[in-house]
Amino acid sequence: MTDFKEAIESAERKCSQRGIKLTRRRREVLTTLLEANRALSAYELVNLCNESSNEPMPAMSVYRILEFLRAEQFVHKLETANKYIACKHIACEHEHKQPQFLICNDCHKVQELDTAVEALSSVETAASMLNFKLLNPQLEVSGSCGLCKT
Repeated sequence: MTDFKEAIESAERKCSQRGIKLTRRRREVLTTLLEANRALSAYELVNLCNESSNEPMPAMSVYRILEFLRAEQFVHKLETANKYIACKHIACEHEHKQPQFLICNDCHKVQELDTAVEALSSVETAASMLNFKLLNPQLEVSGSCGLCKT
């Protein structure tokens, strides 16, 4: 992940270019995710944000903020864990690909990776042959990271 300050500055610049604002609360949630460097549930985010603030943030506000940050491609939702992680490409200027994730079962570290379009196309083709329509082609693969494997 790029450094936090660069990621936040990039998010602010992209919001400005899109005619929207990265409000103080949105910045707070994004910064908390960046600093955590791991996937967090919305309630974990609420608790962390409220620990560092004099003004409590309601859970519903965090959910709305997370939806905004997802729509702007600053965070991703891990569907299998119902948790959120900061996008590793916040400061990049290239077009984002469909995110894919490697999730360590032991330390719960999540790595976002770029997957070739052909790989996703292959999954879609195989699903189609089984008369199955993919609603979300995001892959979340569990295993053991290099630090945890024995």
